[in-house]
Amino acid sequence: MAMLDYETALKAVRAGVAEINDSRAPDAQVSLDEDATLFGEDSPLDSLSLVQVVMAAEGYLSEMAGIDLVLASEAAMSRKRSPYRSLRNLAEYAVEMSEAEVTQ
Repeated sequence: MAMLDYETALKAVRAGVAEINDSRAPDAQVSLDEDATLFGEDSPLDSLSLVQVVMAAEGYLSEMAGIDLVLASEAAMSRKRSPYRSLRNLAEYAVEMSEAEVTQ
């Protein structure tokens, strides 16, 4: 498996958010800024929408980098610092998960 860099991971996460934004009202759009809140206080996403973003991001990671990662897991959800808090956190988590895959 190839190493995933942060910029590619962020592009995939942004593409996932953009895909979800296509079906959302203009006042319910999620910002594409890397520090925008994905989930938690001040987020326009409910848990189902978050799952859709994460699944879309997984698909874009596969397309863009040829990397098949599962970003939605019990381990991710039980972390003290959620990888779903912001676009940046999700992209960093994707890089972390790809590094773990490479070292296995």
